[in-house]
Amino acid sequence: MSEENLETARQLLELWKRGDQGAGREFYDEDCEIVFSASWFPDPGAYRIGAEALAAWATFTEAFEQVESGVDRIVEAGEQVVALTYIRGRGRASGAAVTAATAIVLTFRAGKVARIELTDRARALEAAGLS
Repeated sequence: MSEENLETARQLLELWKRGDQGAGREFYDEDCEIVFSASWFPDPGAYRIGAEALAAWATFTEAFEQVESGVDRIVEAGEQVVALTYIRGRGRASGAAVTAATAIVLTFRAGKVARIELTDRARALEAAGLS
């Protein structure tokens, strides 16, 4: 199952990189939640997959006149996949350049993504038992 989980994670991350956060619904468990960590997200909390989570993400990205995200490395850890990611952008109000080393922990249940946590890299590796 872990190879299938890795492939699903790669496909989702590619959709997100292209800015298509609403795509890939077939990869998610119907009760999937997304957790935005206080370690790097200004409006932390847990959101149900779908409109609620997309609205939280849009609120975050609207603070930037440009924003780019990408993946440095993907690591399989049993029923979890950890993606070491980054966010780069330029603040809309300040014009300041922002770079953040972030991570995404995808937890799988029966081949579907049951939970997504957007967090910092240390927390992600620890959560997956990879610290």
